[in-house]
Amino acid sequence: MQIIKQYSQEIQECVQDFNISLQSLQGDHTKDLLYTHALIEYKKLFLNLLLSISDEEIEHNTKVLVNFTIEHEISYLFLYSELITVVRKLLGILLEKNDLEHIHEINNFFTEHENRITSLYLHRFLKKLKLKSELRLSHISIMQDKKFMVHYESHIKWILNLILYIERSVYDNDYPELNPNLCEFGKWMHSATTSYLISTTHFKVIEKLHMNLHDLAANVVNHCQNNNDPRPSTLIHLMQRIDYYSLEIGNEIAFLNEIEESAKDPLTHLLTRRLFNKIMLNKLDIAKATGREFALMMCDLDHFKRVNDSYGHAVGDVVLKHFSSILEEILRKSDYIFRFGGEEFMVLLPMTDKKEALILAQKVCDAIVASEVIVEDITIKYTVSIGTISIIIDNSVVIGQEAIDKYITQVDERLYLAKERGRNRVE
Repeated sequence: MQIIKQYSQEIQECVQDFNISLQSLQGDHTKDLLYTHALIEYKKLFLNLLLSISDEEIEHNTKVLVNFTIEHEISYLFLYSELITVVRKLLGILLEKNDLEHIHEINNFFTEHENRITSLYLHRFLKKLKLKSELRLSHISIMQDKKFMVHYESHIKWILNLILYIERSVYDNDYPELNPNLCEFGKWMHSATTSYLISTTHFKVIEKLHMNLHDLAANVVNHCQNNNDPRPSTLIHLMQRIDYYSLEIGNEIAFLNEIEESAKDPLTHLLTRRLFNKIMLNKLDIAKATGREFALMMCDLDHFKRVNDSYGHAVGDVVLKHFSSILEEILRKSDYIFRFGGEEFMVLLPMTDKKEALILAQKVCDAIVASEVIVEDITIKYTVSIGTISIIIDNSVVIGQEAIDKYITQVDERLYLAKERGRNRVE
């Protein structure tokens, strides 16, 4: 557009004086291209585009600018605001000079710039988002123990399907599941029974992120289906937020994996003692706020040292795993089972009174008496002693480590009483 030549000086002044201007404060300490370096280079590319005249030059410089912004993760909103700033200032200068002859032509020129930049940015952004998602999938695929990442894997595939839906430009009903409760990831969240994970802030954050993700995806589909020519700028904004929520979900899932790994005893796969205090504090707070009772059950395998001494620690480990399986079979999904140390196990029973705790404990005791452990040609019979207490919190109790230690001591005393009275019993 030849008319731009007349206003090249004004355009340069607008870019130099009114667009964001930064400088690197790192000097020569790094060889990497910092974000501030990228913005300095971006400004040059941005000016080159605005001063372009021929169609070929405009097309080339648009590609160079957009590719650079995508590569260095300069957001579309930043690029758009820079363009609008220049347009408004340039038109303002022309109005001040009463130079009204070419205002409409110049405004159209910049509108065409906006349309070209936006369309190309969406195309390049979706391409990069697709590559990022595929890279995340490849990283997950080589993990030896994915744990909860297997569910994040299904979620990434869901995003890839959404990208494909936009790229196809057909906008039919062949889009990924929009109901957050019905997608594979949502089904896992609603069927999760690992109570110590569900109660964590990480799980709650994931629920919120996942809900937002599906709401944005529904808006993507709605925008595409209700507009003959969907606005690329709208799709860019929605997909950038979806990418952000997706990454945050991945981070929270990684935290859950860490909790799962540190929380589980490697032999029995029960919770470890290190997690007991955290869960106990939470249950004490709930009990104090609601007045609801809960109980503790402490178990100790009788004469377990004899098993280790007679048959070796490998056989002893089999017995510990057998007892763990009995606990998981008899106790409820809402109960927390901890390997407390050696042959000691602690169980936290939410919303359970003393009578209910004694009934559950007796079921465990009876199940152990009725079972046996067979290792090759060795048959082992063993018993367990169990102490129980119920806990009711009033407003005078200070929730803290001292309170936890007090209740541990109380249930340990009940366990000691069971041992003292002959073992293989519940107190």
